[in-house]
Amino acid sequence: MPSVTQVQVLEKPKARAPLLEQRFTALKKSLVKSEHKDKVIESYKRLCKALETEADFIAQHGPSMVPEIDFQEVQKNGGALPADFKKLVKERGCVVLRNVVPEEQASKWEQELASYTQRHSDVGGLPADNPQNWSLWWTPPQVQIRSDPRVLKAMDCVSQLWEVKDPNVPVDLTTQVVYPDRFRIRYPKTVYNLSAHLDSGAIERWEDPVNRSNYSAIFEGNWQDWDGWIADKRIDASSDLYHAGNSCSCWRSLQGWLSLSHCKTGEGTLRLLPNLKTSVAYVMLRPLFESDDFDDTQPTFPGSEPGRTLFRPTTDLHPHLAMEKSIIGIPPVRPGDYVFWHCDLIHEVDRFHPGERNSSVVYNACSPLTPYNIGNLVSVRDAFKACNVPRDFTEVPKGFEKDHDDNGANLDNVWSDDGLRAIGLKGFDHDEEGLSDGQREVRRLANAKLGLV
Repeated sequence: MPSVTQVQVLEKPKARAPLLEQRFTALKKSLVKSEHKDKVIESYKRLCKALETEADFIAQHGPSMVPEIDFQEVQKNGGALPADFKKLVKERGCVVLRNVVPEEQASKWEQELASYTQRHSDVGGLPADNPQNWSLWWTPPQVQIRSDPRVLKAMDCVSQLWEVKDPNVPVDLTTQVVYPDRFRIRYPKTVYNLSAHLDSGAIERWEDPVNRSNYSAIFEGNWQDWDGWIADKRIDASSDLYHAGNSCSCWRSLQGWLSLSHCKTGEGTLRLLPNLKTSVAYVMLRPLFESDDFDDTQPTFPGSEPGRTLFRPTTDLHPHLAMEKSIIGIPPVRPGDYVFWHCDLIHEVDRFHPGERNSSVVYNACSPLTPYNIGNLVSVRDAFKACNVPRDFTEVPKGFEKDHDDNGANLDNVWSDDGLRAIGLKGFDHDEEGLSDGQREVRRLANAKLGLV
């Protein structure tokens, strides 16, 4: 019988991405042109070293990696982020705006939302056995928050992180379109599973030509020059080629939520990978380097599956991200703080909430006026008028808000003219001074689609 020292220890089999249809091999081969291949290989080696350095840096600094600023300071600066701070936010891909809404008002909204769920036992959510992410879209606080002038100013501020190179491109970053999402009231000592992911598209980032064009510098071996804040080609990119219907009918330039409670780091809240450029470059190049050697012969795209609009990186399939070190909890937040993160930033939620108080937020992302987003705007207006479930949310709730006498789908809860425009109930001013040709065009197009000419 062999001694213990002679027994061979079997290594864990190396994880491999699932094989997709053979047509995805042709897609993979098309990503890198022959004249760029050597440069891409060299750039990937540099990228992996950069990721290792960044992961150590993030782990060392923890929640302080997420930039934060008091919104009063922003307003004193003409509603714009200070130049040096703006540069840092663009690098990290995330920001906390403090004190956007007074704490008293935000806390009041939390109480009203909690009361609403208690009054309506027919309301469902996720997880099904103990809802914390509620299947509600038109409560009074949600409608009020989306149209609150302070909230809209905060959204306008962070929208300025984006840039339009061609003034003729039909996009208006100064105008918001409502993307009606849910709210979270997460109870202490509870478990909730939402692992690392990217929303609004998975395989679409490679398969859709327009979507893929946003990452062209990466596929030319110049990931260090990639700028993730150019909107020109984002506006027509498809994020749902398979019509899965999972939160993809609108381009959300920045995802975001308004805090309604006091919540410390790690208390059932958001976790981010605060390095936009290197993380995105790695995600996009990883299908070509699954074994760390260039290989475009297999129909594999780690983390992506056709028909699933969430991209899910894992420690096995994306080891160089070092997510155990590079994903960190956000700083403590108070009622009225607003958290934003770039649409390409990897994020997740704390699995366990060890705190003593509810962790409550209302999701409210930035969605600029674009031709793609106008279709969402029309559907949102119709859903608001009928108090119906928005089209991106396919789950069937236990009960419907339209059957609640106290739902918020009425004009009394829309607090501003810009809020009316954001929900498709008031026309956009296409003659406003200082607009680019592209802004005027998209405003006219929106008015025509809404019948508000």
